[in-house]
Amino acid sequence: MLRPVLTVAAAALALAACSAEPEVATDEIHTGPPAELGAGTVWTYTTVDAAGNLTALGARFDAAVLEDLPAEPDGTAPCFDLNGDGSLDPHAECFMMIRRNLALPAAAAAAAAPFRYLQLNWNPEGHAPPAPPAYAAAHIDFHFFATPQADVETLRPGRCGFLMDCEAFERAVIPVPERYMPRGYVAVDAAAAEEGNHLIDPASPELADPPAPFTHTFIYGSYDGHITFYEPMIAVSYLAGRPHECVDLKLPEAWETAGVYPTRYCIRYLAEAAEYTVSLEGFVRREAT
Repeated sequence: MLRPVLTVAAAALALAACSAEPEVATDEIHTGPPAELGAGTVWTYTTVDAAGNLTALGARFDAAVLEDLPAEPDGTAPCFDLNGDGSLDPHAECFMMIRRNLALPAAAAAAAAPFRYLQLNWNPEGHAPPAPPAYAAAHIDFHFFATPQADVETLRPGRCGFLMDCEAFERAVIPVPERYMPRGYVAVDAAAAEEGNHLIDPASPELADPPAPFTHTFIYGSYDGHITFYEPMIAVSYLAGRPHECVDLKLPEAWETAGVYPTRYCIRYLAEAAEYTVSLEGFVRREAT
C-alpha cells in the first residue's frame, strides 16, 4: 500500500493529537517507501517544522503488522556456514530474524543528516546468548543508521561474534572514545554481521537483579570506534498493550560528526489510524568537537 507525502496541517494535527508531547501543528510530514511485514505495512516518516528543522524521525506501521508475524527467517538476514558442510541450519547458522531496510523520505534527507536509513529487524525468537536473557523475548529492533546502507552491508557474515566476519568483528569492537560514548553505556562485544557493535545501558530495568520484564530499551551501535546507529528495541508484548510513552536518552558529552541528534525516543499507538509510531525526537543541532 503506497503512502503519500502528507504536507497538510490536518495530517500533522492528527499526529499531534496522539502525541505524548504535542508536536507543532504546522509541521510537514514526509513518508518513505513502504514495505510489507506481517499482515501490514511499515514505512519511515519525518516531521519538519516551517524553518526546515527536523522534529521527528521514525517508523510508522499498521497495527496489522503485529498480526500473523512470520515465525521463520525469509532470507533477508545474514547466514554463515559455520561447520562448512555446504548447507545452512537456520537456527544455528542464520539470524532468526526478518529484516526490512527502509529508506528515509527523500524530501527530508538533508534535514535528517547524519541519519541515512532504517534497518528494522523482527526477531521472533529474540536474541540468543551471549545476549542478556531478557532479550530472548520476541521483539523488533529499529536501527536508525548514521552510516550509508552500502557500508553497513560490507560488514559481512562470519564465525565471530554474532555471525560476523572476524576481521570486521575486530574493527567493530574498537572502543568509542570516552567523550563520544553515551553516559552510562558499556560495550559488551555484541557485534553482529551487517549491523555492528551494540552498546547497552546496564541500568536498564530488564538487566537488574532480579530483572524486570523486558518492555523496551535503547541501544547505541558502533563500528571502528564511531557511533553508527541509534536503536529502540521493543518487545511485541509491550506494543500489543498500545503504549504511549517518551523516554529521555542518555547522551554523550560531545559529537564526532556535526548534525541533528535526538534527545528522546517515543513509542505511540495512534488509535484513530490504528497505527504505531516509533520515533526519535527532540532534535538538537550539534557541532563536531
